[in-house]
Amino acid sequence: MTTEIIQADALLWLETEAHERPGTFDCIITDPPYWTLDKWRNVGTTTRLGGHRDKGQQREEMWFDTIDQDDLWEAFCHMGELLKKNSHAYLFADCEVQAILNGWVREGETPFGYVKNLVWDKIDAGMGYHWRARHEYVVMLEKGKHRLNNLALPDVLAYRRVQGHHYPTEKPLALVEALLLNSTAEGDRVLDPFCGSGVVGVACEAHGRHAVCIDKADAAISWTRQRMGTEGLLAGTT
Repeated sequence: MTTEIIQADALLWLETEAHERPGTFDCIITDPPYWTLDKWRNVGTTTRLGGHRDKGQQREEMWFDTIDQDDLWEAFCHMGELLKKNSHAYLFADCEVQAILNGWVREGETPFGYVKNLVWDKIDAGMGYHWRARHEYVVMLEKGKHRLNNLALPDVLAYRRVQGHHYPTEKPLALVEALLLNSTAEGDRVLDPFCGSGVVGVACEAHGRHAVCIDKADAAISWTRQRMGTEGLLAGTT
């Protein structure tokens, strides 16, 4: 299968594609750069992302641009439009964003009709100075009705978090594979509009899915292309 790697502003790309080619993708798996990360970075709990209480000691080269709640709403709706009917999307989220996504679906004003919250158990403790976070949410969204391939899997997914990070907020390949294999079939088209480390593309290549990976950051595009072992399709930044 081929993988398209496109350097573009995801918010603009999603808006354009949703207007021109709705119902294009069989699944979306992504980890948007939420505004909530800025809060933790500014109190110094995300040192691996260049965070520090003293802004003068924050390392900007380790960071990336985040999106706010209004941006997320627009992206959320456009992702729903880009999904085919009877398909799933998976968005990684912290507890604050998870609650917002749940609220949007339950208000009934989005393309998604059902939401299920999965818990990713990272096994190792993560951010914080006390009662350190060992879990994160994966919000499963359903458009129409789509039966999972394996109904026996639990809603707690235990996969050790990535250490020795090559890219900030990198997710374990095995975790992404679990999501991918339970909601897609060979030959399906999968979108990751905030591709970061490129792990969704790697999972798709390994299992015969076609991936479209979007990011505007030079570091993300470079790392994704390196992991995929291909030049892919590199579009100009928009």
